[in-house]
Amino acid sequence: MKKQTIGSLKQLRKKENRMGYLFASPWLIGIIVLGAFPILASFYISFTSYDMSSAPQWVGLKNYIILFTNDDVFWKSLWNTIYHVVIAIPLGLIVGIILALLLNNKIKGMSIYRTLFYLPCVVSIVAMSLLWMWLFQPQFGIINEVLSPIYNLFNMEPILWLQSSSTSKITLILMGLWTAGGSMVIYLAQMQDIPTSLYESAEVDGANWIQKTFRITLPLMTPSIFFNFIMGIIGGFQVFTIAYIMTNGGPAQSTYYYAYYMFDKMMSDQAMGMASAMAWILLVIVLIVTMFALRLNNKVVYLGEEG
Repeated sequence: MKKQTIGSLKQLRKKENRMGYLFASPWLIGIIVLGAFPILASFYISFTSYDMSSAPQWVGLKNYIILFTNDDVFWKSLWNTIYHVVIAIPLGLIVGIILALLLNNKIKGMSIYRTLFYLPCVVSIVAMSLLWMWLFQPQFGIINEVLSPIYNLFNMEPILWLQSSSTSKITLILMGLWTAGGSMVIYLAQMQDIPTSLYESAEVDGANWIQKTFRITLPLMTPSIFFNFIMGIIGGFQVFTIAYIMTNGGPAQSTYYYAYYMFDKMMSDQAMGMASAMAWILLVIVLIVTMFALRLNNKVVYLGEEG
């Protein structure tokens, strides 16, 4: 009787597994056809000369050698991207944390303020880019109009923002802070999980708001901070749209990011082999940087009593 029960349980488990695979099959087929196959195909194409009008011709490591040894634009685009990542990620983390701290108060109408700060995250990036192009316009943009008294006081020329190679990169970074509401929501969610008893105990010991923030809030927020840090690295190395719309990679290729150069190699030059090689180089760079960051996880992230 016991053997029959065990046998029937095994048959039931197999049936459930088959049904599970059946229901998951559309997703699995999509991943294989639309994900795995293109990835493997791009790896092969990266070792070929392929212009999409004729069959790929095997060239071995030639694409990689040209990029590393005979392509100054490759290195410039990589430098522009690294500059963006190094500056934009810390600023984004700081602004998101400050917003979360300010909006983590139980006062009337706070949900409205939280919604307003999050709204830019759901706005089309194209519409957002066009709006900021107008705001940063040197002659009649609102930002320079607001700053005109300062220009006049110090006898300064108006900042050219997107039209100068010395300010274009930092301008795009500052514009990106407008969407800090996305990380803010994650920080707020974690703040809500911090036990109020910790703050009450700190108040009994005479701790002020700054001490509670740096001794309780921020340490307990490190998991969400680290998550946004990793996601920022991955997204930062793929920056493309804002430069494509707002600056067209200029002026003087100052905003010609890595993804933008890869796009041009693919669409303008029809060099699919070179573009695929750049894609795999980018994958390796992001993988190395992310793995290095993950090694810091146990050192900088609070994992609770069990961690």
